[in-house]
Amino acid sequence: MKREEFLAQPEVEAFVAWLVTNLPTLSFKLNFKSSQYVPGGLKAHVQGFEHVLALYRWKASWQDSNDSPVDSHTWAETRRSLGQLREWLTSAVKAGDEQQVLQACLQILRWGGVRGAIPFLHRLAAKGELSGYLQKMGGLMSLDGENDLSDLDASSVERFDAGLTKIHALFDGSGSPIYDSRVGAATGMLYSLYCQQRTERRKPLLAFPSGAARGSQIRNPGAFLEGLAAPQFSAIEYAEWARWQVRLGWIVRAVLKRTDWFAGEGEMPARCHAFEASLFMLGYDLRCFGVALAPDPKKAAPDIEEQPQESSGQGWVPTGHPFSQVLADYLAFRHSGAADNKATFIAWLMANSRNEKSLKLATARGYCFPFSIQEFDLFGRPLEALQRIVTGGQEGLCAALEMDELEPFTLSDERENVCLVDVLITGNAYELAASEKERVDYVLSAGYAGTENAARTLMALGRNVGKHFGLLDADHLPTALFKQFFRGCSLDG
Repeated sequence: MKREEFLAQPEVEAFVAWLVTNLPTLSFKLNFKSSQYVPGGLKAHVQGFEHVLALYRWKASWQDSNDSPVDSHTWAETRRSLGQLREWLTSAVKAGDEQQVLQACLQILRWGGVRGAIPFLHRLAAKGELSGYLQKMGGLMSLDGENDLSDLDASSVERFDAGLTKIHALFDGSGSPIYDSRVGAATGMLYSLYCQQRTERRKPLLAFPSGAARGSQIRNPGAFLEGLAAPQFSAIEYAEWARWQVRLGWIVRAVLKRTDWFAGEGEMPARCHAFEASLFMLGYDLRCFGVALAPDPKKAAPDIEEQPQESSGQGWVPTGHPFSQVLADYLAFRHSGAADNKATFIAWLMANSRNEKSLKLATARGYCFPFSIQEFDLFGRPLEALQRIVTGGQEGLCAALEMDELEPFTLSDERENVCLVDVLITGNAYELAASEKERVDYVLSAGYAGTENAARTLMALGRNVGKHFGLLDADHLPTALFKQFFRGCSLDG
């Protein structure tokens, strides 16, 4: 489906018209906890979508090509910062300088506080394919071209996550939005409000995906409006996430063409990014819309493959898996010469079970939890790097995170790096409490899990991953490496 065909659909046309009419009149109560990204927090009541932009906050820092720091916090500072990153990336791609393209991409991730895409970017750059991949994706994701959504498929979109959406958006020159969990949540909430207010009751056409926050914030409209739960990033294909970035970009441009909103920002692409930045602020916690929670949020929550069964999304409970064993199994799988992908590995696990009984499909899928791009992105790793990861210790951790030297762990705004966060929680639990019951109570009272069984699953994984990488000792207590790696990390906010 191409742009004009998409926008001509009656449901899309009606939603665009609803946005034009209603966004200036909606009121929002923003309430941000203090965090590394919003020091001191933020409390504000604002009426009108366009006025949200003045409240934009995202404290970030990255280093330019001369290793000079570039800091930003407000929207004006962020706009300038992203302009520098965009220029660095596009000029490097134009020159075909793979190392400069890689460095620009890595600094974009640093600005965004996300790490998941780093191994993928390194692999492409090592093969001399990063520039070409970004150029190909740029053509497929442009908002003002003749590109077709169907061209964004499993063969063209190799990876997609909260980091890659930032890279693709900055490489694009037509205003493509950064589509992370916040932007998806806010857009989904607006569409849900539109669906609730329309007179004709029919099945929603649009299903804007989102993802859980790392804190207690709510980023799923289904928690408020029953039957309108957002598909979760973890349950959709990479290509589908990319298609939604394009769809949202088309909608935003259609809205801005009918209004003079954000005219002071400049041309259409700059106005689009101001629109996206406002969605970003609203998507921090959908309670800012002032809508009451649904009677039973659990009924509104979607089924999420390979995600914890925590209705609020605030827990850190993974699908249980024997981490070290699965790594060793994967190395054996790779040495077998089989095609290196998730489906083939799952089949291999089921056929080569360590126990007398073969693994069930659901269990084998669950074992792949640490392989996702939101965790360690293990599929496709070079065998040399994979061997280091399997061996573990500090060197294995550096290899898993694509670091030459170990850098302190950074918590992103997204619910990702669950394996490592569980190590942090587990280490803290063992340091604070002497008995299993006290540790379970600590995990439950902090809101990291919702049940005793979930808390035990969380700590079982934390112990396994922590000991594998030398972050926890034989008694599951934090090591010196733990202190170095998690220095300054707090899950509050």
